[in-house]
Amino acid sequence: MPELPEVETVRISLEPLILGSRILEIREQTAGVLYNWTGQPDVAGGRTVTGLRRRGKYLLMDLGPDLLLVAHLRMTGQFKYEEQPPVLRKHDHIVLSLEKPGTGPVWLVFHDTRRFGRIWLLRPDQASQIAGLSALGPEPLDPQLDSETLRLRLARHSRTTLKAALLAQTVVAGLGNIYVDESLFLSGINPQRLAGSLSLEEADRLLTCMQKILQAAVNARGTSVKDYVDALNVRGSFQYQLQVYGRAGQPCTQCGKPLAKTRLAGRTTVYCPQCQPV
Repeated sequence: MPELPEVETVRISLEPLILGSRILEIREQTAGVLYNWTGQPDVAGGRTVTGLRRRGKYLLMDLGPDLLLVAHLRMTGQFKYEEQPPVLRKHDHIVLSLEKPGTGPVWLVFHDTRRFGRIWLLRPDQASQIAGLSALGPEPLDPQLDSETLRLRLARHSRTTLKAALLAQTVVAGLGNIYVDESLFLSGINPQRLAGSLSLEEADRLLTCMQKILQAAVNARGTSVKDYVDALNVRGSFQYQLQVYGRAGQPCTQCGKPLAKTRLAGRTTVYCPQCQPV
């Protein structure tokens, strides 16, 4: 579930808490969640957290200039920040023990109920070997992304629905089911349109609405429709601003007509037939 706003919120909540901390140990509670590509089992011990970044739905932790920890939360992954030794529960898969300057030990627990999440420990030059990370399109909130670039990138998926193309991560990075539906509704564009059919004016409208939705969701600390919380166990509040996602059959907030539901790219898609005509 975590999409760009949720991963960015996790990053924002964690950065002041762990930046500058020294890693004491990375303990793997469950096999198959942590991929250590360095070939050295204790390579992270003693390393300092020098940066915390986001790329699409990936969280990247810099451990000095030559080591990187990459995490993808997938559907239910969470990082839990603890200032007391954690009492581990079911689905707590990875534990990072850190020493915070002037504070003492703290812990970061990776919890994932569905166990689809993944963590990689690697050298920065190995990051391109993570297939999903290397194939990402531009960041939708990047001010250098313009409507012509978006239109051309969508045109590469000319025979694909607009919903499917935006979910693919190669057109732009970080959008999932929630924010694609919300962005298309705000822009008045039907999700069943072919991705290559957008005019430049429509691409400009879509980009503007996409950026508006994503920034509002980041400001609201994400959408907590199920189990998403940030690293401090705080829920987001953008669910109270959703216009179409999860509202199939309910009145459209703009025209009052019932919202329709279909399935595109294997995902439930909600839209307004009146405000988003084919």
